[in-house]
Amino acid sequence: MTEPGARRVPPHVLVMLSASTAAYALALAGVAGQQSAADASLAAERDPLARAVEQVAAGHDQMGAQLDGARARYAAAAQAYLAAGDSITALEAQLGTLSKAVSAVAGVSRSLPATVRLPSVAGSVARGRAPATHATTGASGH
Repeated sequence: MTEPGARRVPPHVLVMLSASTAAYALALAGVAGQQSAADASLAAERDPLARAVEQVAAGHDQMGAQLDGARARYAAAAQAYLAAGDSITALEAQLGTLSKAVSAVAGVSRSLPATVRLPSVAGSVARGRAPATHATTGASGH
């Protein structure tokens, strides 16, 4: 099974190789633990910064929504202003027509005399009894 010319590794070499491998594994585990602790510490330090960034982003989104609402209200107000402007233009035209009519009436009224003497009326009212009436209707069949 074993060849006579093959060399065997002495057991103390195998023990040393195993011990050095175990020491290396322990050293790597220690470094990984320290790196993990450093990463956790860094994450804890950055957590308030991350929350602040999220709050700023949320505030930005909220402000954007408010600006969109203000933009929509401004557009509606501008449309209402334009519509009112059209109504005012039509009203001004009607007022111009009314002004001409009032001017014409004012011109005619200036040509009339300030007072007019009315004739006196002489008359009397007769005082007496009202005539008696005897009327029937055929509504009831009588």
